[in-house]
Amino acid sequence: MSDKVEDNAEILRRKAEELLKNKKSKEGSDVSEADVRRLIHELEVHQIELEIQNNELRHAWAQAEVATNKFSTLYDFAPIGYFTLSGNGRIIEANLTGSQLLGKERFHLINNQFGFFITDDTKPVFSLFLEKIFSSKNKETCEVTLSLHYNLKKFVQLAGILAENGKECLVTLNDIDSLKQAEAEIVLKNEALMKLNAEKDKFFLILAHDLRNPFNSLLGFTQLMVGEFPTLTKAEIYKIAVSMRKSATNLFRLLENLLEWSRVQRNLTTFDPMALLLKPELKDCIIFVRESAVVKNIEIIDEVSEDIEIIADKNMLESVLRNLINNAIKFTHPGGKIHVSAKPMTDNLVEISVKDTGIGMKQSLSDKLFQIDEKTGRRGTEGEPSTGLGLILCREFVVRNGGTIGVDSTDGKGSRFYFTLPGKEKN
Repeated sequence: MSDKVEDNAEILRRKAEELLKNKKSKEGSDVSEADVRRLIHELEVHQIELEIQNNELRHAWAQAEVATNKFSTLYDFAPIGYFTLSGNGRIIEANLTGSQLLGKERFHLINNQFGFFITDDTKPVFSLFLEKIFSSKNKETCEVTLSLHYNLKKFVQLAGILAENGKECLVTLNDIDSLKQAEAEIVLKNEALMKLNAEKDKFFLILAHDLRNPFNSLLGFTQLMVGEFPTLTKAEIYKIAVSMRKSATNLFRLLENLLEWSRVQRNLTTFDPMALLLKPELKDCIIFVRESAVVKNIEIIDEVSEDIEIIADKNMLESVLRNLINNAIKFTHPGGKIHVSAKPMTDNLVEISVKDTGIGMKQSLSDKLFQIDEKTGRRGTEGEPSTGLGLILCREFVVRNGGTIGVDSTDGKGSRFYFTLPGKEKN
């Protein structure tokens, strides 16, 4: 379009020169009216053409300016950083997002080395990335770590191509820090899940082994009764029945704990913490286990004061107390004693303990308690079987109620199991 304007101007200039020349060669002669009108007409036509061309140029300029502004806005506020780098990594241009990702004002970035913002351990990666862009002339990508102010680090992905002039490259910077953190969390969770599955697999192997004993006892007694029943005396039948009852009771308790543990693992156990007076709850639990204590002539001594109040789920509290007292009965010799006490602690906690005069345990065994992948089961003082599942269940319930659980024990001198629960705040 500009060429056409120049051609028209040249034509007019030539015509004006020709008219001027003719005027000088014909001095004194008048130009005809027709020539004047024709000339004026041509000039008016060319004037209109020039005005149209000028309007078209203005419109094109306005469109170009709008497009430039749009590009500039898109360039600056794109969600990723854009950079133009020299062959040695010097920053020639940068968009607003890029400067924000690097944590510097744009005018501070220009003519600085891009590698200055990269951690030492990933600078070789960036150098190789830059070298490949200029040598292969293909799109290249890499992942590096930015070193920002206040010792902050950020994972980013770079992608670059060679510019048309062959002396610069165009590089995009994409923030993948959250993605990297998510990947790291997934790796950690997968490792934890694999460890948990391995622990559960080992636990189930231990449990399957321990389940055999009560079943074998039941099968053995039933086989004896079927095979020898005609020759057995009433006293012998009664003795076998008592033994079968013990085996069935132990098996029932084991399966009950296993079912409860399974419900906890699948989040099927309801959790309803409330204010509870500890003494009445403990009395109910003692009544529940009294028969086992009476058989072994073991005295259960309640040392809990009437006014101690806790915040806990009622069912979970009862399960913990029953399991700990049952364990104490199991590993205490006939004629022994079990003391149950409670005392307020700091941070509004109450410590509840179950102390026995039983066989105790070595440090090597007590360190493994409450671990699902360790075999801690052993026989009680009267041969009672134990799998350790009850203690694992106690830990689950105590932690769920916001407390902790532990044990102090000396081999041959008894054990003290203790756990904490939140206490009710006093007005």
